[in-house]
Amino acid sequence: MSRKAVFLDRDGVINAYTYDREFGTFDSPAHPEQFTLLPGAAEAVAKLNGEGFLTVVVSNQPGLAKGRFTPALLEAMTGKMKALVEQGGGKLDAVYYCPHHPEGTVDGYRQRCQCRKPNAGLFEQAARDWHINLGGSYTVGDGIVDVLAGRQAGTKTIFVSARKCHVCSELNKRNVWPDWVVANLAEAAELIQKTEANHHGKPTNGQTKGSCAWEEESAGYVTLYLEEAIEILKRINRASIERIASQLAELRERGGRLFVLGVGGGAGHASHAVCDFRKISQIEAYTPADNVSELTARVNDDGWETAYANWLRGSRLGAKDAVFVFSVGGGDLERNISANLVRALEYARQVGARICGVVGRDGGFTARVADACVVVPVVNPATITPHTESFQALIWHMLVSHPKLKATEMKWESLQPGAGV
Repeated sequence: MSRKAVFLDRDGVINAYTYDREFGTFDSPAHPEQFTLLPGAAEAVAKLNGEGFLTVVVSNQPGLAKGRFTPALLEAMTGKMKALVEQGGGKLDAVYYCPHHPEGTVDGYRQRCQCRKPNAGLFEQAARDWHINLGGSYTVGDGIVDVLAGRQAGTKTIFVSARKCHVCSELNKRNVWPDWVVANLAEAAELIQKTEANHHGKPTNGQTKGSCAWEEESAGYVTLYLEEAIEILKRINRASIERIASQLAELRERGGRLFVLGVGGGAGHASHAVCDFRKISQIEAYTPADNVSELTARVNDDGWETAYANWLRGSRLGAKDAVFVFSVGGGDLERNISANLVRALEYARQVGARICGVVGRDGGFTARVADACVVVPVVNPATITPHTESFQALIWHMLVSHPKLKATEMKWESLQPGAGV
Protein backbone atom coordinates (compact mmCIF):
# COMPACT_ATOMS: atom_id res chain seq x y z
CA MET A 1 0.00 0.00 0.00
CA SER A 2 1.47 3.32 -1.06
CA ARG A 3 1.68 6.31 1.28
CA LYS A 4 1.92 10.04 0.82
CA ALA A 5 4.93 11.97 2.01
CA VAL A 6 6.13 15.51 2.49
CA PHE A 7 9.73 15.81 1.31
CA LEU A 8 11.53 18.49 3.32
CA ASP A 9 14.71 20.26 2.40
CA ARG A 10 16.78 20.72 5.55
CA ASP A 11 18.76 23.98 5.67
CA GLY A 12 16.53 27.05 5.54
CA VAL A 13 13.36 24.98 6.01
CA ILE A 14 13.91 22.97 9.20
CA ASN A 15 17.02 24.62 10.59
CA ALA A 16 18.66 28.02 10.32
CA TYR A 17 21.76 28.75 8.31
CA THR A 18 24.83 29.61 10.32
CA TYR A 19 27.02 32.69 9.94
CA ASP A 20 30.70 32.09 9.26
CA ARG A 21 32.56 35.04 10.79
CA GLU A 22 35.82 34.10 9.09
CA PHE A 23 34.40 34.23 5.58
CA GLY A 24 31.48 36.55 6.16
CA THR A 25 29.02 34.07 4.64
CA PHE A 26 25.92 32.10 5.62
CA ASP A 27 26.07 28.34 5.07
CA SER A 28 24.79 25.02 6.37
CA PRO A 29 25.82 24.29 9.96
CA ALA A 30 29.04 22.27 10.17
CA HIS A 31 28.80 21.22 13.82
CA PRO A 32 25.96 20.18 16.15
CA GLU A 33 26.58 23.28 18.26
CA GLN A 34 25.66 25.41 15.23
CA PHE A 35 22.46 23.49 14.51
CA THR A 36 19.26 25.29 15.58
CA LEU A 37 15.68 24.67 14.52
CA LEU A 38 13.74 27.48 12.87
CA PRO A 39 10.77 28.73 14.90
CA GLY A 40 7.68 26.60 14.38
CA ALA A 41 9.49 23.87 12.43
CA ALA A 42 8.94 21.08 14.97
CA GLU A 43 5.27 21.97 15.34
CA ALA A 44 4.86 22.00 11.56
CA VAL A 45 6.32 18.49 11.32
CA ALA A 46 3.92 17.38 14.05
CA LYS A 47 1.00 18.78 12.06
CA LEU A 48 2.11 16.86 8.97
CA ASN A 49 2.45 13.70 11.09
CA GLY A 50 -1.09 14.25 12.28
CA GLU A 51 -2.32 14.42 8.69
CA GLY A 52 -0.88 10.96 8.07
CA PHE A 53 2.07 12.07 5.94
CA LEU A 54 5.50 10.55 6.10
CA THR A 55 8.00 13.35 6.68
CA VAL A 56 11.20 12.71 4.74
CA VAL A 57 14.24 14.98 4.73
CA VAL A 58 16.01 15.16 1.35
CA SER A 59 19.04 17.42 1.46
CA ASN A 60 22.21 18.17 -0.48
CA GLN A 61 25.12 18.20 1.99
CA PRO A 62 28.19 19.04 -0.13
CA GLY A 63 30.03 20.03 3.04
CA LEU A 64 31.16 16.40 3.23
CA ALA A 65 32.69 16.57 -0.26
CA LYS A 66 34.29 19.93 0.52
CA GLY A 67 35.72 18.82 3.85
CA ARG A 68 33.68 21.28 5.95
CA PHE A 69 32.55 18.48 8.24
CA THR A 70 32.89 14.72 8.68
CA PRO A 71 30.28 11.94 8.39
CA ALA A 72 30.35 11.67 12.18
CA LEU A 73 29.48 15.36 12.59
CA LEU A 74 26.70 15.07 10.02
CA GLU A 75 25.30 12.08 11.89
CA ALA A 76 25.46 14.04 15.14
CA MET A 77 23.60 16.97 13.55
CA THR A 78 20.96 14.56 12.24
CA GLY A 79 20.53 13.13 15.72
CA LYS A 80 20.14 16.61 17.18
CA MET A 81 17.64 17.56 14.47
CA LYS A 82 15.46 14.50 15.20
CA ALA A 83 15.65 15.08 18.94
CA LEU A 84 14.68 18.75 18.66
CA VAL A 85 11.77 17.92 16.38
CA GLU A 86 10.60 15.25 18.84
CA GLN A 87 10.78 17.77 21.67
CA GLY A 88 8.31 19.88 19.69
CA GLY A 89 5.94 16.96 19.23
CA GLY A 90 6.97 15.91 15.72
CA LYS A 91 8.76 12.98 14.13
CA LEU A 92 10.99 12.79 11.07
CA ASP A 93 10.43 9.39 9.47
CA ALA A 94 13.54 9.31 7.29
CA VAL A 95 16.55 11.40 6.32
CA TYR A 96 18.34 11.14 2.96
CA TYR A 97 21.47 13.10 2.16
CA CYS A 98 23.50 13.60 -0.98
CA PRO A 99 27.14 13.94 0.15
CA HIS A 100 28.56 14.54 -3.33
CA HIS A 101 29.83 17.52 -5.25
CA PRO A 102 31.56 17.52 -8.66
CA GLU A 103 34.21 19.94 -7.36
CA GLY A 104 34.68 18.34 -3.96
CA THR A 105 38.08 17.93 -2.34
CA VAL A 106 37.39 14.67 -0.49
CA ASP A 107 37.99 11.44 -2.41
CA GLY A 108 34.89 9.32 -2.82
CA TYR A 109 32.55 12.30 -2.60
CA ARG A 110 33.92 14.20 -5.60
CA GLN A 111 31.56 12.99 -8.31
CA ARG A 112 28.51 13.74 -10.38
CA CYS A 113 25.53 11.76 -9.19
CA GLN A 114 21.82 11.28 -9.53
CA CYS A 115 21.08 11.94 -5.89
CA ARG A 116 22.17 15.58 -5.85
CA LYS A 117 19.21 17.89 -6.33
CA PRO A 118 17.93 19.08 -8.83
CA ASN A 119 18.06 15.37 -9.71
CA ALA A 120 15.35 13.25 -8.14
CA GLY A 121 17.50 10.35 -6.93
CA LEU A 122 16.84 10.89 -3.22
CA PHE A 123 13.08 11.05 -3.83
CA GLU A 124 13.11 7.88 -5.89
CA GLN A 125 15.15 6.03 -3.27
CA ALA A 126 12.77 7.11 -0.52
CA ALA A 127 9.79 6.08 -2.64
CA ARG A 128 11.24 2.59 -3.01
CA ASP A 129 12.15 2.28 0.66
CA TRP A 130 8.82 3.54 2.01
CA HIS A 131 6.38 2.68 -0.83
CA ILE A 132 5.58 6.35 -1.39
CA ASN A 133 3.07 7.63 -3.92
CA LEU A 134 5.10 10.51 -5.37
CA GLY A 135 2.14 11.92 -7.28
CA GLY A 136 0.24 12.43 -4.04
CA SER A 137 3.23 13.88 -2.19
CA TYR A 138 4.65 17.35 -1.63
CA THR A 139 8.13 18.90 -1.72
CA VAL A 140 8.98 21.84 0.53
CA GLY A 141 12.23 23.71 -0.11
CA ASP A 142 13.83 27.13 -0.13
CA GLY A 143 15.88 26.73 -3.31
CA ILE A 144 15.30 26.46 -7.04
CA VAL A 145 16.91 23.01 -6.97
CA ASP A 146 14.16 21.87 -4.59
CA VAL A 147 11.45 22.98 -7.01
CA LEU A 148 13.24 21.32 -9.92
CA ALA A 149 13.80 18.07 -8.02
CA GLY A 150 10.25 17.97 -6.69
CA ARG A 151 8.88 18.54 -10.18
CA GLN A 152 11.10 15.85 -11.64
CA ALA A 153 9.94 13.42 -8.95
CA GLY A 154 6.31 14.19 -9.76
CA THR A 155 5.37 15.84 -6.46
CA LYS A 156 3.58 19.10 -5.85
CA THR A 157 6.05 21.84 -4.87
CA ILE A 158 6.03 24.49 -2.17
CA PHE A 159 8.67 27.19 -2.28
CA VAL A 160 9.68 28.62 1.10
CA SER A 161 10.56 32.23 0.48
CA ALA A 162 9.88 35.18 2.74
CA ARG A 163 10.91 37.65 0.05
CA LYS A 164 13.18 35.91 -2.44
CA CYS A 165 11.83 37.59 -5.56
CA HIS A 166 15.29 37.47 -7.14
CA VAL A 167 14.65 33.78 -7.92
CA CYS A 168 11.79 34.66 -10.28
CA SER A 169 14.06 35.30 -13.26
CA GLU A 170 15.79 31.96 -12.78
CA LEU A 171 12.49 30.14 -12.40
CA ASN A 172 11.23 31.85 -15.54
CA LYS A 173 14.42 30.94 -17.42
CA ARG A 174 13.95 27.28 -16.56
CA ASN A 175 10.16 27.52 -17.02
CA VAL A 176 9.66 25.74 -13.71
CA TRP A 177 7.40 27.27 -11.10
CA PRO A 178 6.32 26.05 -7.66
CA ASP A 179 2.67 25.36 -6.99
CA TRP A 180 2.77 27.57 -3.92
CA VAL A 181 4.95 30.15 -2.22
CA VAL A 182 4.95 30.37 1.59
CA ALA A 183 7.04 32.17 4.18
CA ASN A 184 8.08 29.15 6.27
CA LEU A 185 7.46 25.48 7.05
CA ALA A 186 4.57 26.31 9.38
CA GLU A 187 2.70 27.98 6.52
CA ALA A 188 3.54 25.04 4.25
CA ALA A 189 2.06 22.55 6.73
CA GLU A 190 -1.10 24.62 7.08
CA LEU A 191 -1.43 24.92 3.30
CA ILE A 192 -1.00 21.15 2.82
CA GLN A 193 -3.62 20.53 5.47
CA LYS A 194 -6.11 22.82 3.73
CA THR A 195 -5.32 21.42 0.30
CA GLU A 196 -5.82 17.84 1.42
CA ALA A 197 -9.10 18.82 3.06
CA ASN A 198 -10.37 19.79 -0.40
CA HIS A 199 -9.63 16.24 -1.60
CA HIS A 200 -8.37 17.59 -4.91
CA GLY A 201 -4.67 18.09 -4.31
CA LYS A 202 -4.83 21.26 -6.41
CA PRO A 203 -3.27 24.56 -5.40
CA THR A 204 -5.35 26.33 -2.78
CA ASN A 205 -4.65 30.05 -2.67
CA GLY A 206 -1.73 29.11 -4.89
CA GLN A 207 0.91 31.51 -6.06
CA THR A 208 1.96 30.71 -9.58
CA LYS A 209 3.68 32.39 -12.48
CA GLY A 210 2.06 35.66 -13.41
CA SER A 211 -0.22 35.77 -10.37
CA CYS A 212 -0.57 38.81 -8.16
CA ALA A 213 1.29 36.93 -5.45
CA TRP A 214 4.50 37.17 -7.43
CA GLU A 215 3.89 40.85 -8.01
CA GLU A 216 3.38 41.24 -4.27
CA GLU A 217 6.64 39.32 -3.79
CA SER A 218 8.42 41.86 -5.98
CA ALA A 219 6.86 44.75 -4.09
CA GLY A 220 7.86 42.98 -0.88
CA TYR A 221 11.46 42.93 -2.01
CA VAL A 222 11.44 46.68 -2.53
CA THR A 223 10.07 47.17 0.97
CA LEU A 224 12.60 44.73 2.43
CA TYR A 225 15.54 46.38 0.66
CA LEU A 226 14.56 49.82 1.89
CA GLU A 227 13.98 48.51 5.42
CA GLU A 228 17.46 46.97 5.32
CA ALA A 229 18.90 50.32 4.24
CA ILE A 230 17.14 52.03 7.14
CA GLU A 231 18.53 49.42 9.55
CA ILE A 232 22.05 49.98 8.16
CA LEU A 233 21.64 53.72 8.73
CA LYS A 234 20.71 53.02 12.34
CA ARG A 235 23.67 50.70 12.94
CA ILE A 236 26.46 52.43 11.03
CA ASN A 237 29.32 53.75 13.13
CA ARG A 238 29.04 57.52 12.81
CA ALA A 239 32.22 58.15 14.76
CA SER A 240 34.22 56.29 12.11
CA ILE A 241 32.83 58.62 9.44
CA GLU A 242 33.90 61.60 11.53
CA ARG A 243 37.37 60.10 11.85
CA ILE A 244 37.67 59.84 8.08
CA ALA A 245 36.53 63.45 7.71
CA SER A 246 39.21 64.55 10.19
CA GLN A 247 41.89 62.48 8.45
CA LEU A 248 41.05 64.05 5.10
CA ALA A 249 40.96 67.57 6.56
CA GLU A 250 44.45 67.01 8.03
CA LEU A 251 45.60 65.61 4.68
CA ARG A 252 44.56 68.77 2.86
CA GLU A 253 46.11 70.99 5.54
CA ARG A 254 49.52 69.32 5.20
CA GLY A 255 49.36 69.41 1.41
CA GLY A 256 49.12 65.66 0.93
CA ARG A 257 47.52 63.83 -1.97
CA LEU A 258 44.68 61.31 -1.90
CA PHE A 259 44.88 58.07 -3.91
CA VAL A 260 41.52 56.32 -4.25
CA LEU A 261 41.44 52.59 -4.98
CA GLY A 262 38.66 50.18 -5.85
CA VAL A 263 37.88 47.14 -7.97
CA GLY A 264 34.73 46.63 -10.04
CA GLY A 265 32.03 48.89 -8.61
CA GLY A 266 34.66 50.29 -6.27
CA ALA A 267 36.71 51.45 -9.27
CA GLY A 268 33.68 53.34 -10.58
CA HIS A 269 33.22 54.91 -7.16
CA ALA A 270 36.90 55.82 -7.09
CA SER A 271 36.66 57.81 -10.32
CA HIS A 272 33.55 59.69 -9.21
CA ALA A 273 34.95 60.32 -5.72
CA VAL A 274 38.20 61.74 -7.14
CA CYS A 275 36.13 64.27 -9.08
CA ASP A 276 34.26 65.32 -5.94
CA PHE A 277 37.30 65.44 -3.66
CA ARG A 278 39.14 67.62 -6.17
CA LYS A 279 36.25 69.91 -7.12
CA ILE A 280 34.32 70.27 -3.86
CA SER A 281 36.95 69.61 -1.17
CA GLN A 282 39.97 70.91 -3.08
CA ILE A 283 41.99 67.83 -2.23
CA GLU A 284 44.51 66.70 -4.84
CA ALA A 285 43.18 63.23 -5.66
CA TYR A 286 43.92 60.47 -8.17
CA THR A 287 42.82 56.94 -9.05
CA PRO A 288 44.30 54.29 -11.38
CA ALA A 289 40.80 53.77 -12.80
CA ASP A 290 41.09 57.11 -14.64
CA ASN A 291 43.96 55.94 -16.86
CA VAL A 292 42.98 52.68 -18.53
CA SER A 293 46.11 52.61 -20.70
CA GLU A 294 48.49 52.80 -17.73
CA LEU A 295 46.42 50.43 -15.59
CA THR A 296 46.19 47.73 -18.25
CA ALA A 297 49.87 48.11 -19.07
CA ARG A 298 50.77 47.58 -15.42
CA VAL A 299 48.44 44.58 -15.18
CA ASN A 300 50.00 43.15 -18.33
CA ASP A 301 53.61 43.81 -17.32
CA ASP A 302 53.55 43.60 -13.51
CA GLY A 303 50.59 41.33 -12.84
CA TRP A 304 47.23 42.14 -11.30
CA GLU A 305 48.29 41.55 -7.70
CA THR A 306 50.99 44.24 -7.73
CA ALA A 307 49.47 46.63 -10.30
CA TYR A 308 48.02 49.07 -7.74
CA ALA A 309 51.07 48.95 -5.49
CA ASN A 310 53.36 49.73 -8.42
CA TRP A 311 51.02 52.52 -9.52
CA LEU A 312 51.33 54.04 -6.04
CA ARG A 313 55.07 53.58 -6.22
CA GLY A 314 55.15 55.35 -9.60
CA SER A 315 53.03 58.14 -8.13
CA ARG A 316 55.69 58.60 -5.42
CA LEU A 317 53.26 57.89 -2.57
CA GLY A 318 54.74 59.26 0.64
CA ALA A 319 54.08 59.86 4.31
CA LYS A 320 52.19 63.10 3.59
CA ASP A 321 49.67 61.25 1.40
CA ALA A 322 46.68 58.98 2.02
CA VAL A 323 45.04 55.99 0.36
CA PHE A 324 41.26 55.59 0.32
CA VAL A 325 39.69 52.17 -0.46
CA PHE A 326 36.21 51.29 -1.68
CA SER A 327 35.72 47.52 -1.40
CA VAL A 328 33.05 45.04 -0.33
CA GLY A 329 35.44 42.50 1.18
CA GLY A 330 38.35 44.79 1.96
CA GLY A 331 40.90 42.39 0.47
CA ASP A 332 42.04 38.96 1.64
CA LEU A 333 45.25 37.29 0.48
CA GLU A 334 44.40 33.88 1.92
CA ARG A 335 41.27 33.65 -0.20
CA ASN A 336 42.81 35.55 -3.12
CA ILE A 337 40.17 38.26 -2.95
CA SER A 338 41.25 41.73 -4.13
CA ALA A 339 44.89 40.87 -3.57
CA ASN A 340 45.85 44.03 -5.47
CA LEU A 341 44.25 46.13 -2.73
CA VAL A 342 46.12 44.23 -0.02
CA ARG A 343 49.49 44.75 -1.75
CA ALA A 344 48.71 48.43 -2.26
CA LEU A 345 47.88 48.91 1.40
CA GLU A 346 50.98 47.03 2.46
CA TYR A 347 53.03 49.49 0.40
CA ALA A 348 51.10 52.43 1.87
CA ARG A 349 51.96 51.25 5.38
CA GLN A 350 55.58 50.78 4.35
CA VAL A 351 55.93 54.43 3.29
CA GLY A 352 53.87 55.78 6.18
CA ALA A 353 50.83 56.97 4.23
CA ARG A 354 47.48 57.17 6.01
CA ILE A 355 44.75 54.68 5.08
CA CYS A 356 40.99 55.18 4.99
CA GLY A 357 38.20 53.04 3.59
CA VAL A 358 34.53 52.19 3.27
CA VAL A 359 34.06 48.43 3.15
CA GLY A 360 31.50 45.70 3.85
CA ARG A 361 31.32 42.31 5.60
CA ASP A 362 34.03 42.23 8.28
CA GLY A 363 36.15 44.80 6.46
CA GLY A 364 38.94 42.40 5.52
CA PHE A 365 42.53 43.66 5.35
CA THR A 366 41.44 47.27 4.84
CA ALA A 367 39.61 47.45 8.17
CA ARG A 368 42.52 45.82 9.99
CA VAL A 369 45.17 48.29 8.83
CA ALA A 370 43.20 51.51 8.26
CA ASP A 371 43.64 54.65 10.32
CA ALA A 372 39.93 55.33 9.81
CA CYS A 373 37.44 52.94 8.24
CA VAL A 374 33.67 52.52 7.94
CA VAL A 375 32.40 48.93 7.86
CA VAL A 376 28.89 48.90 6.40
CA PRO A 377 26.81 46.63 8.71
CA VAL A 378 25.43 43.39 7.27
CA VAL A 379 21.68 43.06 7.84
CA ASN A 380 21.00 40.55 5.06
CA PRO A 381 23.72 38.28 3.61
CA ALA A 382 21.89 38.19 0.28
CA THR A 383 22.33 41.95 -0.26
CA ILE A 384 25.81 42.65 1.11
CA THR A 385 27.23 43.94 -2.18
CA PRO A 386 24.43 46.31 -3.29
CA HIS A 387 24.09 47.82 0.17
CA THR A 388 27.83 48.22 0.65
CA GLU A 389 28.32 49.90 -2.71
CA SER A 390 25.24 52.09 -2.18
CA PHE A 391 26.52 53.28 1.18
CA GLN A 392 29.99 53.88 -0.21
CA ALA A 393 28.45 56.50 -2.50
CA LEU A 394 26.38 57.95 0.33
CA ILE A 395 29.41 58.24 2.62
CA TRP A 396 31.81 59.89 0.18
CA HIS A 397 29.12 62.41 -0.80
CA MET A 398 28.63 63.05 2.91
CA LEU A 399 32.38 63.56 3.28
CA VAL A 400 32.84 66.06 0.47
CA SER A 401 29.87 68.08 1.76
CA HIS A 402 31.05 67.83 5.38
CA PRO A 403 31.83 71.23 7.00
CA LYS A 404 35.39 70.04 7.66
CA LEU A 405 35.97 69.37 3.95
CA LYS A 406 33.63 71.41 1.74
CA ALA A 407 35.64 74.21 0.17
CA THR A 408 33.54 74.97 -2.90
CA GLU A 409 29.79 75.42 -3.13
CA MET A 410 28.06 72.77 -5.17
CA LYS A 411 26.17 73.81 -8.30
CA TRP A 412 22.56 73.21 -7.37
CA GLU A 413 23.02 74.37 -3.80
CA SER A 414 24.46 77.65 -5.10
CA LEU A 415 21.37 78.49 -7.14
CA GLN A 416 18.86 80.81 -5.54
CA PRO A 417 15.23 79.68 -5.38
CA GLY A 418 13.42 80.67 -8.57
CA ALA A 419 16.63 80.91 -10.59
CA GLY A 420 15.45 78.21 -12.98
CA VAL A 421 16.94 74.84 -13.86
